[in-house]
Amino acid sequence: MDEHQGNKAQLLTRSRIFYSGLLLFLLLIPNAVFADACKETTMDLRASLEVSQGRGGIWGYMEKISDLRNDSMIGFQVDGKLQRIIVLFESQCAKLKKPSAQSFKKIESILGDARMIFNLRPGKISVKDIKAKIDSLHADLNKLIQELDS
Repeated sequence: MDEHQGNKAQLLTRSRIFYSGLLLFLLLIPNAVFADACKETTMDLRASLEVSQGRGGIWGYMEKISDLRNDSMIGFQVDGKLQRIIVLFESQCAKLKKPSAQSFKKIESILGDARMIFNLRPGKISVKDIKAKIDSLHADLNKLIQELDS
């Protein structure tokens, strides 16, 4: 009976090692896969930002329109906050608690809103309306930054 109990104990130990290894594997693989997805998503967000920044950013856009030049500091702040939301997203990717798909969609949407501002031309739309859209973007950025920071 001692030999039978020894074999049983050995089998139990091997089973524990096997299941512990399997559990570790199952816990680590999804994180590694998501880390790659997170990295690709961040690259997409950066590429989207570079489209507007390549045109001089919101600040550069406002500087080109004489009636908006006096308020162009808001454009400078918007450009910085656009960069900040991407950095916040990257920081979340580096943590154990990954950012949600909803966070990505919100960031992607706000970057789209920033790009759309470049399509607004004085004469087709009033300078007052352009300024209102930039102010709205600024407010949306402030709200999103608060969400991402919490």
